[in-house]
This record gives sequence, structure tokens and C-alpha cells, in this order.
Amino acid sequence: MRYIISFLFLCQLAWAQIPIPVNYDTIYNDDIASLKCNVSGLPLTLPLIELGKDVNISISYDDLGGAQHRYRYEIIHVDKNWQRDELNELEYIEGFNRSEIRSYAYSTNRNANYTHYSFYIPNQEIKLKISGNYLLHVYEEPKRGQRNYIFTRRILVVDPKVKVSPLFVRPSDALLYRSNQELDLEVFVKGFNIYNSREEITASVMQNGRWATLIPNIKQNRDKTDYLVMDYIDKITFRAGKEFRFFDTRTLLFRSRFVKKITNNKDETIVTLYDDKLRDGINFIAETDANGNYILDNSDYPDAPRSSEYTWVDFTLQVPEFKDLKVFVIGAFCDWQCKPMYQLKWDAESGKYLGSAFLKQGYYNYAYAIQGPNGETTSSPIEGDWYETENEYQVMIYYRPFGTRYDQLICCQTFSTKQ
Repeated sequence: MRYIISFLFLCQLAWAQIPIPVNYDTIYNDDIASLKCNVSGLPLTLPLIELGKDVNISISYDDLGGAQHRYRYEIIHVDKNWQRDELNELEYIEGFNRSEIRSYAYSTNRNANYTHYSFYIPNQEIKLKISGNYLLHVYEEPKRGQRNYIFTRRILVVDPKVKVSPLFVRPSDALLYRSNQELDLEVFVKGFNIYNSREEITASVMQNGRWATLIPNIKQNRDKTDYLVMDYIDKITFRAGKEFRFFDTRTLLFRSRFVKKITNNKDETIVTLYDDKLRDGINFIAETDANGNYILDNSDYPDAPRSSEYTWVDFTLQVPEFKDLKVFVIGAFCDWQCKPMYQLKWDAESGKYLGSAFLKQGYYNYAYAIQGPNGETTSSPIEGDWYETENEYQVMIYYRPFGTRYDQLICCQTFSTKQ
């Protein structure tokens, strides 16, 4: 038995010496597309599961290279700030880590050849034993000890102990009064024993499941019977934005709203959207959206994951030129990142920004963003901000009792500004 244990220890040591990739949602390989990571059957949700419940997270993606690859996944427990903690994986995993992804299928559509991969967490080979933050890394191993990382996803496992009541208020700062949304939090802790709440409990809040907006490490600043109150002035504050723009390509047999033209060529399909215009300064208009998210599906053929087409979606933005700034299409479909493949170029002849994106059939929310020379990104000059905009906010409550070695996730709730 001791030889087996020694062998497992050496294997873990060998893996531990391989550099860890980034700790946020990203894709490292341009051949990987249409990545979804959500609660199984609920495509617009965070990858969040409750500890011990019979619910899993669905992960699926396409490899546009078309060939079969031996991809593997690894799960790592991290702290509330998404940094490696002190735990050994035997403390948070039951089963086998770094298993191969064996479920794949080849596309059956007309234009684009791709291989569709899918798997679930937890599954028969791996169970998660404790609550908290997890990083999911998918990679290929060309040879032993060498990894080519494919993508990273953040996963949440909650063990509910407390509940949160949010209060949406207007910021006190007059400059933010019309453009930002602010939250105050009350955490109901009756029946849950906490020794030192001001040190052991922290909250994190983000907008629309967008990790780049995360405000972490919020602590209690006021006492109330049975509640921990987090009531700050202009601290838990977010730019409100506007309702997202959207288009729907779930069918290519006819044009849907905001689709100007569908062109079927021999080897490709082009979806041309109507021109988008500047929305900064335009009054708020209520519009149902998916808060920046997207759904992959098609209504033209069965077995959508394999039969869906990839189309070139043409974007046109009718605004004045932004000197020394870059313009991008962003949304959950690109991890909210300003990627070169989603950049629009200024066309002097038409006086517009033009760009195309290679996207699988589905329903997409999107917005436009500008990026400065130092990488700073904002949508406000194009989209504008309006306090009345409907947004969702995710509130995570972390608990780390004195003397323990990891951050427990004891609450994770989503709230809408309109509920």
C-alpha cells in the first residue's frame, strides 16, 4: 500500500510542477469556439452547483480544426480571490482528476467542419467534496509533462448557510446619480454561529456574470440583530449600461429582427445586421435581453450541437471615428474580452466601423466597447449608461473561520434590479 501511496504522491508532485494558466475565464486556442459552461439544461446560468445536490455543470465547445483531440480536464480549488490555496486535491476531490473528455461528435452541417465536445462536472469519475471557488482547466498533452491549455473556466460550489437581501439605491455622488447602480447588502445569519463576523465573512458582487466587474472582499460595517449589514456610500457601485443589442440566427431560412440580409454562398453563409448607431445620450428604452449572454441553438435541423452552421455576422457601427482608440464587439460569447477577431475597423469611404465575426447559430447579446492605448476598456461612450437599465447582480458570501485553510462559499444568489 505504501508503494501505491508513494507513486500517487510522485504523480501529484510532477503535475504540480507544470505552470498554472490564468485564473479567469479565457480561451487560449483560436480553434476553440462556442464554449458554454452553465448549469445543465439552463444555458443562461452561472456554472454554480449546490454541494451534495444531484445537479451538474455542463461544459461544451467546438474545435474548428475538425480533427479529434485527446483533451483532458483538471479541477483546482482556489480561495475567494481565485488564487491557489493550501489544500491538497485529495481534500476537495473524490475520484480521479485529469480525466480524458471522451464525448465528442463531428459536425453534420454544410459549411464548417468542427468537432463538438461535451462533458459534465461532477460525473462518475469525479465528485467535489467541499464548497468554494474552483478553476477548470482543459488542456491537451502532446507528450508527458507538456500541456497545451485550451481554456479556463471559473466554477462555484455553494453550501448554503445564510441568505442575502439586497437594496438597490442611487449613488450619492451627483456625477453617478443617473448613470450608476448601487447595492447595499444585508446577510441573514440567524442560526449560523460566527465567532468574528467582521473578519471571517466577506462578500463579492459582480454584474451580469461578468467577472471583470467583480467587487471583492466587502466586509460588514454595521450591526443589526440577526443580520450582517454592508452599507457603504458609493462603494458597491456599477455603471448601469443600456439594455444589450441582440440578434437571432437560430434560423437561416428567414430574417429575424435586426437581421438585414442572409446571403448563402457556395462555402459560407453571411448574416448582415442593420447598422447600429450611437446610444450615448439617447433616453432609456426598456427591452428584454439576456444581460449580455447567448444561447446556441438552431430550429432548422435536429441535433443542434452538430447540425448548426457557423456564419459570418457582419456588424456596422455608425459613429464618428475614435482617434487612437480601437472598437470591439463584446459580450459573453467572447468572455467580455476585446479580441482581435471581434475588432471593427474604420472605413473612411462609408464613414462607419465595419467588422465580421464567425459565430455559430444562436441568440446573441452584444455591445460595443472602445479600448485605449493602455488596454483600458469602456462601453459608455457608445452605449451610454442609464440608471433604469435592468441588470442582474450575483452576490457571493465567503466564510473562513479562524484557523481553517480554505474559503467556504456559504451563499451565492442572483438578483435583478427589476425584481
